[in-house]
Amino acid sequence: MSSTGVAVVTGASRGLGAAIADRLASQGYAVGCLATSAESAAGTAASCASMHDVQTVALGAHVEDREQLSAALEKVEADLGPISLMVNNAGIAHVAPFEELDPADFRQMVDVNLMGVFHGSQLAAQRMIASQTHGSIVQLGSIAGINGFPNRVGYCGTKSAVHHMTKVMAVDLARHKIRVNTVAPGYIRTDMVQDLIDDGTLDESRLTGRIPNGDLGTPAHIASCVSWLASDEASYITGETIAVDGGWIAYGHI
Repeated sequence: MSSTGVAVVTGASRGLGAAIADRLASQGYAVGCLATSAESAAGTAASCASMHDVQTVALGAHVEDREQLSAALEKVEADLGPISLMVNNAGIAHVAPFEELDPADFRQMVDVNLMGVFHGSQLAAQRMIASQTHGSIVQLGSIAGINGFPNRVGYCGTKSAVHHMTKVMAVDLARHKIRVNTVAPGYIRTDMVQDLIDDGTLDESRLTGRIPNGDLGTPAHIASCVSWLASDEASYITGETIAVDGGWIAYGHI
């Protein structure tokens, strides 16, 4: 087992998940990189291992499938050791006006964004308790879980629920010395967001004009906050949602 600990990052094939896995590996964590298939996660796992000289494992599981996720966590512990950090990053969004949103798309967001976080948190916590690991769980929420965004009722609703679940998990797990927090990203320059800018779906100048810091965030901003929340420097912080958004939420003017 790594001297820092063993981390699992869901949604680790690209974007925020890959950046978080890389950041944790740079700090000495052994990292289980999980995506919908082990092949999708293999690139991140290989990069973390080669760049930071840590043990990694690539895992395939759908986070909404409890049996698949449980098997993946079992493999992490068999290969790397007891889990000390669980990062529930995997999520999806379907964008449509409320009156037009397909119920199947809404259900999928509930399954992945909400049930996936429930399963990942509970399964990891049960393993931490069994191994007496005083660990940490970090969820990826969103500023869309704090403010209402048009055409995103499912995404806003599920992310808001994650923020509130975090509070209850933190209270329930405190007696086991397990901390639970959420990072709520704002507009981050991932490949997905850049594609939306390039095809005209998002107006970059309008976005940056609304952000007090004047620019989109980077995956590294999110990864830094996740790693800090998992560190001893944040040992008295639990049950919190931290917006990493360049001041978007603080700025009340439209």
